[in-house]
Amino acid sequence: MPRIESFKFGSIVIGGKTYGRDVLMLPDGTVKRRRGSIRFGIGSHVIKKGEINELVKANPEVVVVGTGTNAWAQLASDAELCVKEAKIELIALPSEKAAEKFNQLTDEGKKVAALMHITC
Repeated sequence: MPRIESFKFGSIVIGGKTYGRDVLMLPDGTVKRRRGSIRFGIGSHVIKKGEINELVKANPEVVVVGTGTNAWAQLASDAELCVKEAKIELIALPSEKAAEKFNQLTDEGKKVAALMHITC
């Protein structure tokens, strides 16, 4: 599983590759561009059920959500319910802390999926 090597407003480095957009990280190591409502090249501040469902389908033990540098992004209530109904642990933190938590959990051998919002 690639590590999150660094995070700063507007940029995240995962496994040596820099991303300038929000990303989804799957437990198999796949990193994908977040396809939420995109405006000005960034993901929406509302994280929808469809986005979270893609992570849930990957069957992780934990879903980590990075809510941005100022934690402005929020999970829609149906997105949060989707994770809880699947009996998957959900951790939502400002993105810098979420990156640290993601790395900690993967170091512990947990099967982790993540959505990282890289702005606001």
